[in-house]
Amino acid sequence: PRQTRPLRVPERTLLDRQVSMKTAGDDIDTLLFDLDGTLYAIENGHEAACRERVFRFMVDEFPGEFPDVDAAENAWRPQFRKYNQTLRALRAGLGLTVDSDKYWEVTRGDPGELLSVNTEALKVLQAVTKKHPALKKVILTNCAEKQAKECLKVLGLLDFFDAVYGADTMGAEMCKPELNAFDRIKNLAGFEYTKTVFFEDSVKNLAAAKELGMTCVLIKSETTREEGTRDDGFAPDHVIDAVTLSEIERILPGLLL
Repeated sequence: PRQTRPLRVPERTLLDRQVSMKTAGDDIDTLLFDLDGTLYAIENGHEAACRERVFRFMVDEFPGEFPDVDAAENAWRPQFRKYNQTLRALRAGLGLTVDSDKYWEVTRGDPGELLSVNTEALKVLQAVTKKHPALKKVILTNCAEKQAKECLKVLGLLDFFDAVYGADTMGAEMCKPELNAFDRIKNLAGFEYTKTVFFEDSVKNLAAAKELGMTCVLIKSETTREEGTRDDGFAPDHVIDAVTLSEIERILPGLLL
């Protein structure tokens, strides 16, 4: 009788699948990082201190508008939700004339008061730089660049970044999560969205980044809880507790191979 050949099925063992999973992230050539709440834990008090200085700044600079810090906060909160950056909220939302240099200097304060070297993030940056020397590492923050660099220096991370972009570069008319802001930084830094991982603690900023094609990593923080839930179906590609070697190895092991 005629013998039939068994159907040849390509073998894909568990080991094959594991090897494939371990290469997640090996097609990435740019790491884009937020600053506040991403490269340090927002719960440590620095961000809260900055906000307190914002409300005091509003009272001191505009006493006729805001009799006390509670009034300042109540006026600030809905405008911040709308404009996503306090300086824009004060100018565009509340119609105030604000000196930007004075504003940033006063409200950001001395980062060394509450921040210190982030050894876990430092290990990550050291490792990915060693494994992939050509990998771009870029900061994108809604903070002014001078103050962002001061913060990164205290964290021990400044020297690892190819560029730090913030309010100065994006200008008075845009900030995260506006798509035009991302486009401006992409063109300046010279990266492709589909080859970029964005680390951020703000869901609304990540939602915009994912729309553009970036791989999105949410760092869980008070910001996430403050922004609340979304009803548009957005979900980040990965969720981590902090930027650490163990978390990066779990979600994007290709960056460390």
